[in-house]
Amino acid sequence: MRGRYFRYLFENLDGVLFHIGSVYNKEEQKTTNYIYMVGSYYRNVLHKGNPGFYSEEEVIPEVIDVLIMGDYAVKDINKLLRIIEEHQVKAIILPYLTPIQRLVLVDEMNESGAATEECSHFLKDPYLFLEKAGIPDIWFLYGNGPTIGWKPEGEESGVHFDSADRETLQLIREMEGNDIPVVRAGYIIENGWLFYFGVYGMDIYTCSNFTKDYFSQIENVSQTSENISEDYVRQTKRLVIEFQKKFGNFPATTVIMFVGPLYADADKHEIYMTEKELSSAIQCRAWNGSLMDSGCIIRCLHHKDYDVMQKHERGSMKGPRIGMLVLGNVNLNRYYADIRKRFLIISPRIRGIVIPNCGNGEDWNHQVLSFSPSENRVYWICCKRDITSVGVVGDIVLSSPNNRLLMIEDSQGCCLSGYIIPKEDLE
Repeated sequence: MRGRYFRYLFENLDGVLFHIGSVYNKEEQKTTNYIYMVGSYYRNVLHKGNPGFYSEEEVIPEVIDVLIMGDYAVKDINKLLRIIEEHQVKAIILPYLTPIQRLVLVDEMNESGAATEECSHFLKDPYLFLEKAGIPDIWFLYGNGPTIGWKPEGEESGVHFDSADRETLQLIREMEGNDIPVVRAGYIIENGWLFYFGVYGMDIYTCSNFTKDYFSQIENVSQTSENISEDYVRQTKRLVIEFQKKFGNFPATTVIMFVGPLYADADKHEIYMTEKELSSAIQCRAWNGSLMDSGCIIRCLHHKDYDVMQKHERGSMKGPRIGMLVLGNVNLNRYYADIRKRFLIISPRIRGIVIPNCGNGEDWNHQVLSFSPSENRVYWICCKRDITSVGVVGDIVLSSPNNRLLMIEDSQGCCLSGYIIPKEDLE
């Protein structure tokens, strides 16, 4: 029997929101595993969280086909380094940060005592670090490519990223001292699933111009001190301080992602989806075996309350709502209009939305509540932290009885899973 079986897990791993997904194609006996990870973004403050749910990381699959870093929070980097060391990562997607942005991160880590030698090496040259780690495909995203078409099911499988323009690549080469695989955000089609990306944050020309202007106002370093090394350290520290003064409250640079089936027709497919909460006492071990492990499914449905999503009748919607929109740490006040323009085309496919930056009120825009209107339940997933805003929670819960808030914290995660099976195979 043909069919695709999928699972979306959301957990809090040591203060980092992990979205761990898998798609199993029964006909081809092929499984695609992916991870999207993003830590909370504190403006001008590096926050030390407490170890959280699933700290042993036993839910992470051995082989990861695509790993997406939503941003560069210190916990993200530490998790990334551990995953690279202990798991096979075939491809990785990250937002591109300029050297000055990475230097600020290193300084924050040093100030807080959170820096490690390996973490500093990564931030010095992320591409070289990942290349030496043996990751075959590495993409840094800067800028957005064309929006996807109305019928993405007509697109070919594979990676659809356009290279950044020549001027941008030249500037990056000047800043980095070597070529970096920087591309514009596009989409990936893999195993019948669509991964559609957008990237938002500081313009690299702004960073470059700031650095050039700063050094143009300083005399030759070798003439300002007899101790050149000491003077360089002092000037670098001053550069970081000036950058933070000017841009410390600027929104985080982050990658956002839609993930869902490339094609599913309610007339031709039997479509089923459930939502369950997971506790630290009964963790999900789906990755220890096949996604088709019936024991895992039966245990969840027998021991836990769960929701069933099954309104997929003809004409009820353009396509079944079984996709997820993960908003990373994007600032919706600044970028909502851009996000709406880019992702509106796939909004009828969205069943769940991951709230940006743990529901921080500074990054919230209530207009997003009308982005994907539905007569049925829509899930709003939030990683609970001390920056989570009561106002954001109230907006979601009170704006519509169809909104369901799923709070991910140290002791509880959630799983949305289901299948898409051709009806003719069931006859």
